[in-house]
Amino acid sequence: MIEKAENIDLIKLLDSLSEGVIMINERGAVVFINERIINLTGYEKDEIVGKYLSLIIPEQFSAVHQQHINKYFQSPKKRSMGTGFNLLARCKDGSVFPVEVSLSHLDTGMGKLGIAFLTDITLRKRAEDDLKIRNKELDKYAHTVAHNINSLLSGIIGLSEILVDTWGENPKEMELTFLKSIADNGRKLNDVVKEILLFASMKKEDVEKSNVNMKSVIKRACDRFKYQIEESSVLITTDENIFDCIGYGKWIEEVLYNFISNAIKYGGKPPVIEITNEKLDNGFIKYNVTDNGEGVPDELKPIIFDENNSEKKKLTKGYGLGLSIVKRIIEKLDGEVSVESEFGKGSTFSFILQGN
Repeated sequence: MIEKAENIDLIKLLDSLSEGVIMINERGAVVFINERIINLTGYEKDEIVGKYLSLIIPEQFSAVHQQHINKYFQSPKKRSMGTGFNLLARCKDGSVFPVEVSLSHLDTGMGKLGIAFLTDITLRKRAEDDLKIRNKELDKYAHTVAHNINSLLSGIIGLSEILVDTWGENPKEMELTFLKSIADNGRKLNDVVKEILLFASMKKEDVEKSNVNMKSVIKRACDRFKYQIEESSVLITTDENIFDCIGYGKWIEEVLYNFISNAIKYGGKPPVIEITNEKLDNGFIKYNVTDNGEGVPDELKPIIFDENNSEKKKLTKGYGLGLSIVKRIIEKLDGEVSVESEFGKGSTFSFILQGN
């Protein structure tokens, strides 16, 4: 062993490396490990040295790994190991973690030694997986947003061209109706842009949560429906006593905006909306937006907050991507969302956040 060769400086060097170092002989038995391997696997040095390398390899890969060892010693060379594959190392407690391995060799008086430099890539794999998920979400989100923007712009352009081509030829009531439709599509387009900006902001670092004045947040969300309230005789009532919570005000406003928007769209004629809240026993606050619409179909309730569920698309075209963003916002703020509904008796969309 290296320690018996009294090469103390080399031992200290190898123990100082941020990578794990394992040396094995041609039989596959471990002759040396550095301190990093001990830290990564939870084994003590005497639990690995003298044992076979299969000790830290998941059982399902141990047999084929011995074949790779035999093949490597037939023609040893410097190279990376398992290129294109997901390599795992096993800890003493049975858990596994992803690794990257580079191989080298050394001719000694003891014969050939294989040297593996092992790097824990847990954080990198997590980042790669997150990036894949985000890219998939972004692709679907971009498709949905592009469709919405195209539809709204087509309406604005079409009505504007009609007004330009026939200005003064139509009754003023008709021209006023066209202008109101253009303004309505413009507001909807503005909402889509805000949703894009919100989606983009959620890709950054976690926001710092703080006390949120929910009475002010609810007022701001309701004020954004000024024109719809006037045009559709929408009635919105709010609890007199609104409890504050811990979160991020701008995001929570978007959650309320989404819930209220759906309540107006799917509510009765005219829409009647109640915004209520209640303290729960665990210190959390539950905020509810209740409408007087037909209700959410039973088969849609379990998946209404899902982002990429194909069944959701079959069941409804209206709730869209907004509810999935709502779910992500609230979960990012350590809360949860839910829906309660009975056919013909309206729906209640709720979110729960930590009270202050």
